[in-house]
Amino acid sequence: MSMTTTPTKLRRWYALYACLATLASLATAQTVTPPAKEAATKPAAAAVEEKKETQAETLTKAVKLEQVEVTGSRIRRTDIEGPSPVMTYERRYIESTGAMNLADFLNYLPQNYSGISAGRGSTPNELNPEFGQRTDTSTPLINLATGASAAPPGQTGVSGISLRGLGAGSTLVLVDGRRMVQSGAGNRSSDSRQGFVDLNGIPLGMVERVEVITDGASAIYGADAVAGVVNIILKKNWTGSELTGGYKGAFHGGGHERNATLTTGFARGKLSGVVSVDYYSRADLKASQRVFSKNQDHRAITAGTLIATGAPFQGRDLRLNWGFPAVVQARTGNLTGFTLPDGTPARFALTRDGVTGNATLANFVASAPSNLNNGVGLIRGNTSNFLDIIPASERYGFSASATYKLNDRVEFYLRGTFADTRGVFNTQPPMLAASATSGFGAFATIVPALINGTPNVYNPFGQDVLVGMIFPEFGSESQTTQSQTYRGLLGARGNFLKTWRWDAALSLQRYTMEQRTRVFNGSLITAALANPDITKRINPFVDPRVAGSSQAAIFESMALYNTLDSSSWSRTLDLTFDGEAYTLPGGPIKMATGVVLTQDANKNASVTSSVAVTPVVTTANVWGSQDGQSAFAEFSVPVFGKSNAVSLIRRFDVQLAGRYERESDFSKFVPKYGISWVPVTSVLVRASYGEGFRAPALTEYQVVAAPFTQTIVDPRRTPASTTGVLTTRGSRPDVGPETSTNEFYGIVFEPPFAKGLNLSVNYYRTEQRNAIQVLSGTTIVNNEALFPGRVIREPATAADIALGQPGKLLQVDTTFINFGKIVNQSLDLGLDYNLPWDNFGRFRVGLNASRTLEATRQLAPGQPAVVLEGDTASPPKWKYLASIFWDRGPLSASIFFNYLDGFESNNTGNSFAANNTTQRFAPTPAVTRVDVRGGYTFRDGVWRGYGKGFRISGGIGNLFDEEPPFSDTVFGYNGGLHSQLVMGRSYEVSFSLPF
Repeated sequence: MSMTTTPTKLRRWYALYACLATLASLATAQTVTPPAKEAATKPAAAAVEEKKETQAETLTKAVKLEQVEVTGSRIRRTDIEGPSPVMTYERRYIESTGAMNLADFLNYLPQNYSGISAGRGSTPNELNPEFGQRTDTSTPLINLATGASAAPPGQTGVSGISLRGLGAGSTLVLVDGRRMVQSGAGNRSSDSRQGFVDLNGIPLGMVERVEVITDGASAIYGADAVAGVVNIILKKNWTGSELTGGYKGAFHGGGHERNATLTTGFARGKLSGVVSVDYYSRADLKASQRVFSKNQDHRAITAGTLIATGAPFQGRDLRLNWGFPAVVQARTGNLTGFTLPDGTPARFALTRDGVTGNATLANFVASAPSNLNNGVGLIRGNTSNFLDIIPASERYGFSASATYKLNDRVEFYLRGTFADTRGVFNTQPPMLAASATSGFGAFATIVPALINGTPNVYNPFGQDVLVGMIFPEFGSESQTTQSQTYRGLLGARGNFLKTWRWDAALSLQRYTMEQRTRVFNGSLITAALANPDITKRINPFVDPRVAGSSQAAIFESMALYNTLDSSSWSRTLDLTFDGEAYTLPGGPIKMATGVVLTQDANKNASVTSSVAVTPVVTTANVWGSQDGQSAFAEFSVPVFGKSNAVSLIRRFDVQLAGRYERESDFSKFVPKYGISWVPVTSVLVRASYGEGFRAPALTEYQVVAAPFTQTIVDPRRTPASTTGVLTTRGSRPDVGPETSTNEFYGIVFEPPFAKGLNLSVNYYRTEQRNAIQVLSGTTIVNNEALFPGRVIREPATAADIALGQPGKLLQVDTTFINFGKIVNQSLDLGLDYNLPWDNFGRFRVGLNASRTLEATRQLAPGQPAVVLEGDTASPPKWKYLASIFWDRGPLSASIFFNYLDGFESNNTGNSFAANNTTQRFAPTPAVTRVDVRGGYTFRDGVWRGYGKGFRISGGIGNLFDEEPPFSDTVFGYNGGLHSQLVMGRSYEVSFSLPF
């Protein structure tokens, strides 16, 4: 879909911005504050020579004398605590968590929830092996012959963030205060393919700090800041050089991680700059390497209770119905010469282990049929040796920045980053049942006795037999991805008059992803078992575990490679002004205003081959572009301040912000109002109300229409059941924007009787309306009057008229629709305490906790809102991250407590582990992870003054070896909830060397 901006529209935009700019210029005569000073560049060695105050940096307790712009406001201020709550995580804090990539660090945050595996609230999570396999309304196609929930490759190598569990499309990700380009493929766990930013394209080694605003900020930053904003600040102000590196390994093996970053910065006259290169790698971890995932037979585990009786029921046997070596079955009759111990002729035989070369009858043993009176389950296939529960990844990154100070008022800057991320996810190997015919998902697996009249050397039975088995020589069905992120920024900034600053920049970004999914074309197995050319014929009885694979090339010829290539581009031109507009008795009114012009485009090309003797290749190409324009203004009005403070009103500020935004064919003005009130010096009360507007992302226009027929119950007709109704799914060009409202109330308390203690309580309420979603055909037919034009009927016949009913259903349009309401209410608690005693070193205690108060969803007409609290469709009731930091001289240590509350149900997780009308699965218990770390800084050098500032650290992650709770899936746990527990107890070593 392509959108363009007409000259009339542009004139309207320029006129609007001219009004804002005129207001700013007219106000400048009233300014009195001297220009803000730029932050001084910081030597690399300074990171280890910092004063005690920064040895244990934690949340937002930083005192800055110069004016700075903090996420949550475009206005520079000297007091960071404004009307919106902002959490700032400095570099030392990030390192102390042990996270080695950005997505892992953000998963620590209590306000982030990635446990929703499918649906509009889902979040890309590369550590969740089920991600991308399901959507709101679809599940993987299950071949009933397998006997297990399938584990097809989903969406590998990408990760996102979802504040408040409202979905990756509702959280805005910035880099240095500017938007990141979104993935061109969208979130494939949601029917609407919401846009999201792939965090893997931002190397953690290049990050200086992370700022998170947990309040809606659409009026300040734009459309998709409904749930909040994550601002990633990269290293820029730096002189000297520093090399850092780390290694994380698991006590139980597998999944180890490595990283290294080299940063160097310079300042020569008017020119300064920083260059950083980064490397990260992670090894895979197989399900067989962990106790909780290696046994796929869960029949010995109590999974829940039966609703009718309350009796417990056990988990399922999720091994494949056919395993390895092969189960042999006579094509007709019985196997000649094979009898059971009681003398009964046998139709089935099991292949013994260790066959090399051509098998003989001695390599088989007769077997009775299974309890299904066939060969199903005689040898079950445990696929844990093949399944990844942590996928392998390798990443490279580069960033550079330069600043040229033309004079005291103007400087130019240049930023550039590049990241290359590669990942692979291995799943189950292919499996085929013992079958003489093809159909219903089965393929004929006949091993003939004769081929063109000549005995088949691979068949020792002298008769046609069937084989059922997995094929380890084919290996895993798998998915590999390579994504690349490019970002360039050219800008200039300066100051004029006394307090005003301007900033203008052009940003060019591109994100590409190449995905390759390897699957098995089982339809070719019949010919491969009977190929006249023995060099191309499969011997199904050879054991490659002993002999080594000599048939890999044959199996590879049966591989299909489905590809998806996506690219997205973003071009942004922005211009902002901020300064002091007018002086009141309470202080100067501060103002920020700006305009942003964007051009976004993406393109997706997929090639899919059907499983057939002659595969049908389907190629699909979708592309689109859209222009966006926005203008904003923000005011901070000090009604009361230091000069006019009165009793119980030491300070009272009002924040007013508004943004007019046009995306695609939609436009809206969204306001935000906030207050900050200091009744006494130890208390800050603040509140805000804002509105949001999110136009559909490009990916939400590009889900290809997919017509199909179904049977629908029509409540307006008799008989009600109507077969063959043509139903259409996919995007529609007129899908509209989502709207939202945000309420925030908070209090910050620094008790005078406990110096260094900071307490905060924040309440949030977010309501999303007109959600972009897919309603079922039944729902639309049941509410036909609400959705005009979506139900097409035949003309009423005479019989219909006599019965007083409409004509028969012909078509139902279930393409994307705006409908429904989503509500989230949350309470955040914060504690930051610098203990005043330092006889045994300095201690700092921190707590960041989030409590879900309400999570409801009303996405179907005529039905009450669905209460989600307690289910994995909602963030947990409690999630917290507590920390204790200690430092004394060159020594430092930390301990983290990461708590995730339990869940009563898992109805939006894997459909095989969800409650139904007959059974209720056991609740998911709460888990706590404890990490401890320590470090030593060689302030005077390691040897003879060499290595000054060298720091070495070590730690143990998941100290008590907490395992993921059981979930009755082929993986044995819920990857969306408990991916950070999969590695088990780990050990870590890291270093930093300034030079």
